[in-house]
Amino acid sequence: MELLLKTCVLRRNACTAVCFWRSHAVQKPSVKKISTTSPRSTVMPAWVIDKYGKNEVLRFTQNMMIPVIHYPNEVIIKVHAASVNPIDVNMRSGYGATALNMKRDPLHIKTKGEEFPLTLGRDVSGVVMECGLDVRYFKPGDEVWAAVPPWKQGTLSEFVVVSGNEVSLKPKSLTHTQAASLPYVALTAWSAIHKVGGLNDKNCTGKRIFGKESIIAGLFSWPAVYI
Repeated sequence: MELLLKTCVLRRNACTAVCFWRSHAVQKPSVKKISTTSPRSTVMPAWVIDKYGKNEVLRFTQNMMIPVIHYPNEVIIKVHAASVNPIDVNMRSGYGATALNMKRDPLHIKTKGEEFPLTLGRDVSGVVMECGLDVRYFKPGDEVWAAVPPWKQGTLSEFVVVSGNEVSLKPKSLTHTQAASLPYVALTAWSAIHKVGGLNDKNCTGKRIFGKESIIAGLFSWPAVYI
C-alpha cells in the first residue's frame, strides 16, 4: 500500500512538472495581422467586336480583361470619356485588318483572328492609374488625354494602356467629355498641315495662314494655305 502511494505521488509530481514545463517553455507562436489591399478585379466593361461586319457585331461585355503594363514606358488610364471617329467605323468593317495585324504580330506567331475580342475607340480622356518604371512625366491621379494608335486595344472600355509618348496632360479648361473629342482629329489636322503640306516653323515663320477652304472640319480646322 505504501509503495502504491509513493508511486501515485511521483506520477502526480511528474505530471505537474511536465505541465509546468509545457506552459512556460512551449508557448504558442504570436500571430501578427498583416494589412493587405482588397483583391483587384481582373475584368472590366467594354464595347468589343468578335468579328468584322456592321453594327450588329458590336457587343457590350462586363468581362473584358483589364489591361496590364508590359513595357516600362506605358501607363494605365481609367477612361472618363471616349469618342468615336470614322476610323472606328471603318475598323469595325475590317478596314486595314491585314496591315494592323502585321503591326500587332510582326513575327506571325499568332493565328488568324487573335485580335478578337477587339475594342474600338481612339480618343480618351481620363486619369492615370498606374505608371511604368520609365515614366517620368506622369503620376497616378494626373488628368490626361491621348490618341491611341489603331493597332492597340481601344478606349471604349473602363481602362486602357498607352505609351508615355501617346499621352499628354489634359488642359484644365476642358472637361473630360470635351477633351475626348479632340486628340485624333487634332493630330489628323496637324498631320495634313505638317507632314503632307510640309509647313513648319522654319518655312512659315512670320507668314499668315489664310484661305477659303478648310483642310479638316471641326474645332481643329485650319484654312488651306495660300502664300
